[in-house]
Amino acid sequence: MSILFNMPYRDIEAHELFQLEDMVLVDIRSPQEYKEFHIPGAVNVPLFENEEKKLIGYIYRNEGVDRARELGEELAKGKLEEFYRRFKELRDKHKNVVVYCWRGGMRSQGMCKAMSDMGLELLRLKGGYRAYRQFILRDMERVLEGIDFIVLTGKTGVGKTKVLKLLKEEGMPVIDLEDLAKDRGSVFGSVGIGEEVSQKQFDALLYEELRRVGSGLVFIEDESRRIGNVYIPESFWKKKERGTYVEIKASMETRVKNIISDYMKREGWEEEAREAVKRIKKYLGPQRFNYLMECFERADYEEVIRFLIEEYYDKKYRQFGEPVIEVNCDDARECVKRLKEFYDSLSHEGKVQDIALQGR
Repeated sequence: MSILFNMPYRDIEAHELFQLEDMVLVDIRSPQEYKEFHIPGAVNVPLFENEEKKLIGYIYRNEGVDRARELGEELAKGKLEEFYRRFKELRDKHKNVVVYCWRGGMRSQGMCKAMSDMGLELLRLKGGYRAYRQFILRDMERVLEGIDFIVLTGKTGVGKTKVLKLLKEEGMPVIDLEDLAKDRGSVFGSVGIGEEVSQKQFDALLYEELRRVGSGLVFIEDESRRIGNVYIPESFWKKKERGTYVEIKASMETRVKNIISDYMKREGWEEEAREAVKRIKKYLGPQRFNYLMECFERADYEEVIRFLIEEYYDKKYRQFGEPVIEVNCDDARECVKRLKEFYDSLSHEGKVQDIALQGR
């Protein structure tokens, strides 16, 4: 037993995570649970593998909690030396090793107790991931108080995401919501990406990004409340609605090139795009749908994109705020320059109106 803590391990509250120095988080849930969502930056040292967890769950449902606990202990005992090795490596590299499971129950308690018995002092997140999630959703509103958004709005393909990436490369404060969601926020939003993000993971990533940018003005893209399969948290959405809106514009040629660049990077994008078009067949009508399928057959992808921009995206386009200026993005670097000037104008009182008049 540790003399320092007067107990096998020490529990910490979720808010204390952000006060620890030199910390590593260890998620001991199964690999599948970890993949679905985890605290950003955490490493996975699973107490049970996916099939083992399924078996324990089956035993629990059919034979009761005692037998399930016995089976869990049997499976874990055979891995203790490997667990010790992995936690020892982490403990040698980091001052604080924090273990968590889903609700801070038997898995994290058992792991911390076992490692303590073998001479390793660990910390345990009280309440597990669930407590962490409850905390960040409450705390997000507080963090947002010190942030004001410059919201880039504009039609599909004008280059908003490209501009955000360039701004970030130049050290400007940026939060890329579509990158966090792994979706571009439309019926074609996931084409060519090949990843999915759960709501829990999105919220955690968004909170960490808000903490990263700190306070002040931050560039974001204008999004609807839903991005693919995830929703923007209420506190973030309300702050975005009160942001300063800038409309990005570009020629049809630029828009087509941007979409080709964004959507056609990953193998298999064409079939994903065909399936996406099928989902809007009712909106397009049979004649326009058949025309698109013909374009796919002859690999005329530029025409597919141009047609979808004119007949689908532009007709469904909706702005969520009134832009104070317009910036052309046919030249992305020049667009970034203008946006940085606008950022500076907002940072220094009295210049916003002049910039807005120039932009009209």
